[in-house]
Amino acid sequence: MRAVDLVEYIFHIKKLRLLEVVKYRLEEKPHFDEAKKLNPKAERSVAKALEHTPDFKNPMLFLQPEEFWRLREELAGLKDIDSSTIEVASYLEKPDEKIHIHEALSVTSRVRTLGGIYHIPLLDLDLPIEPISKKKAEEVAQGLGIQHGAVVNSGKSYHFWGLDLLREEAWEDFMYRALLLDRVDRRWIGHRLLDGHASLRISQKRGVEPVVDHIF
Repeated sequence: MRAVDLVEYIFHIKKLRLLEVVKYRLEEKPHFDEAKKLNPKAERSVAKALEHTPDFKNPMLFLQPEEFWRLREELAGLKDIDSSTIEVASYLEKPDEKIHIHEALSVTSRVRTLGGIYHIPLLDLDLPIEPISKKKAEEVAQGLGIQHGAVVNSGKSYHFWGLDLLREEAWEDFMYRALLLDRVDRRWIGHRLLDGHASLRISQKRGVEPVVDHIF
């Protein structure tokens, strides 16, 4: 099952009335931890570490129940971006190196139902792609009070999608408690709390589309 199929399942099983999708520019440069392995002298400045681009500055797609087909249409129409036409920050020793830049889509946690606004519990996990990680991801979710969810292989690590919707205050508590865990990308949580909602990619990165590996 692809990530977009999981989104459609949540959309219908939870009877969502509105889903928010972000279209953004994805720069396939190394993660800072990867860059440090390539260049041990790589250091992220305080200014760089605090940089945050709010989701609302990107184009947003708002989907109602009868419009879900638009999400698949957007996925199929994503384009590459010429890296020579924009300024790209890189942690590599070769600042002029060309990297793959393309349009991408992420789904936000904030959804509207007949009962009001809720959040899908989402997490960007810091777990390697290996069989034991799926069990560790399930332990994280259940430790945070989510009993049903899907573990998604994003290419180099895992994402978690909860199947139990949360009210605003419960979602914030979920995110703050997740900060206590080593198995979660804490910088990702910081960015998402600044946005007021979480978001996870459903489109390709490095040629790999997120797919569901485990459901519990």
